[in-house]
Amino acid sequence: MHKLDTISRLLVQGGDARTTLAPDTGVNRYGVSPGPRSGQVEFSSSTASHIAPQAWFAVERFRTRINADLAQGCAADLWQREERRIRKAFAQIWQLDEARLQWSLQRSGTHAHALASALAYRKFGRPFRIVMGEFSETGSQVSLALLKGSRRNGENMADIREVPVRNLDGSARSVKAVDQDFYRAIAEALAEDLPVLVVRVAESKSGSIFPSLDLLRMFTGRSPGSVAGLVDCAQLRCGAAELADYLAAGFMVAVTGSKFYGAPAFCGALLAGDQWQQAWPAASVDVDEGGRPNFGLLARWEAALFTMSRFQRVPGEMRERITGRFQHAVMQATAEIGAVSLLDVIRDGRREPRSLFAIRCTHPGTGRSLSHEEVDLVYRRMREREQGNGSRYVLGQPVACGGKDYLRTQYLRLSLSAHMLIDACRLPDGDSEGWLQSEVSFALHALNEEIARLP
Repeated sequence: MHKLDTISRLLVQGGDARTTLAPDTGVNRYGVSPGPRSGQVEFSSSTASHIAPQAWFAVERFRTRINADLAQGCAADLWQREERRIRKAFAQIWQLDEARLQWSLQRSGTHAHALASALAYRKFGRPFRIVMGEFSETGSQVSLALLKGSRRNGENMADIREVPVRNLDGSARSVKAVDQDFYRAIAEALAEDLPVLVVRVAESKSGSIFPSLDLLRMFTGRSPGSVAGLVDCAQLRCGAAELADYLAAGFMVAVTGSKFYGAPAFCGALLAGDQWQQAWPAASVDVDEGGRPNFGLLARWEAALFTMSRFQRVPGEMRERITGRFQHAVMQATAEIGAVSLLDVIRDGRREPRSLFAIRCTHPGTGRSLSHEEVDLVYRRMREREQGNGSRYVLGQPVACGGKDYLRTQYLRLSLSAHMLIDACRLPDGDSEGWLQSEVSFALHALNEEIARLP
């Protein structure tokens, strides 16, 4: 291996069908191309968004440096050196104790879940049960990955108990009801002499958080040899203190740099504290389908770290103020539009402003929930249609959910990204509020117009 591919090819190296670029459009299944995109306002960080120009330049510097080093050294050794550098940089940005941090780069959050399941089996040494919230809140691929990670000699060493988080009409169940079902499922497994891996989601596709941290701490504290915790932090919309607390409590944490922080898709990692040191796998080089070291994974993390570093330098008070303005803008705009409303969520007692909202869509004529096909159509048309201000507005991909009329529908997501928050912080105080208010209003009114065009 003498030289890395172009940046565009490098940023999709080691992906799968989800990141393969369509030859006719040049975008992947998420509607995203590898390079920056102008004229598009992306409220889609819950799924994927285009890389920011500044992060692109950070990847360009990374590629130039690696190409110079490849001319003089072994590609595999260089990959491992860079992986250690990224680990150190992540620990510094997130104020973690690097000496105690267990870290494994993974191609995606889904791959991180598979590794967590494999480590749970290594810890328990026998078949176990996974207790997690309903699959639609995390994605069906996550549950499949957890089962795959437990597999030995072609047989799953784990089974899964799925706890409902929403009622049939799509409304959120109470925190108490969800916790009671988690409690019952965990207690039943322990009564059957089955160890348990409990999955806490620290921001689901809809913005929910479950089960409660108190419940997870209670079981892992009471039965540390039989209960392990995994925190699905793929959105990574938490603060440094929260991440450190998860690790200190002995939980594994699955993260990505490709949602809130805007790196290209397939940018994951699994973290843990030194409680998992004995079970942790030895470091190895990730290789692509052609057997080459996957420098694309490192390049995507380079983009993520660039944005994480900028974001963490913004004072916490300012981050909370900007997020609060975003939340106010979303609530105000949805209150003005009859065809959209906010899906309710459970937040485990959190009171800080939210950066991710799930949007219900209803037919303006009949008030019924839109069908799956109608939501898909509205979502695609919004991406394609230029609005009066010259911009296109992009929302997060549709997610299946129950409707108010008990018919299955989908919701869309509108979310603030780290890039948008940083940009807002650079504006004068009054201008940032007006800018967010304007962009959110444009996006939701564009959504309303697309709904109105439906027959």
